Amino acid sequence: MHSANDAAADAPPARTAPPNFADLAPGAKPEAIFASKRVYTMHVSMPNLNSATGSWILNFSELRADPSGRRVAAGDEVASPVAVKKVDPKYPPTLVAEHVEGEVVLYAVIRRDGSVDSIQLVKGVDEQLDENAMHAFAQWKFRPAEKQGETVDLEVIVHIPFRTSVDR
Repeated sequence: MHSANDAAADAPPARTAPPNFADLAPGAKPEAIFASKRVYTMHVSMPNLNSATGSWILNFSELRADPSGRRVAAGDEVASPVAVKKVDPKYPPTLVAEHVEGEVVLYAVIRRDGSVDSIQLVKGVDEQLDENAMHAFAQWKFRPAEKQGETVDLEVIVHIPFRTSVDR
């Protein structure tokens, strides 16, 4: 017979550092690193006509999960962060002309103060685009996420599309 303490002992330890994406199964979505935590999705329109990249998709979860492992009650939901400063990555004309396209996927932490740090490349397209995406996202600022009136750190998987044309 298992007690509540045994169940907690069987749970994986809470992760406090960035994940190792190499541990994911081949073909697994990067969001799998959020495991049993509640995941929220936010679409951020980036209509920069020079890059024609379209909307970014941010999937995020509270960095520190409830250590008790209990289900999140309705009042425990995280209020989404709000992007107050957005920087679109540069899409060099030479790469546009060569039709270098794809989706850069990043992992990062949005801190309680609205800053972005701990950025890691999860899936790249081209060395220059990957670097430009990381540099741009590092400059974003957010009104931080809140849970029960307190600001919280979030971990986020960011999908950044690079398309040479939006009307395909």
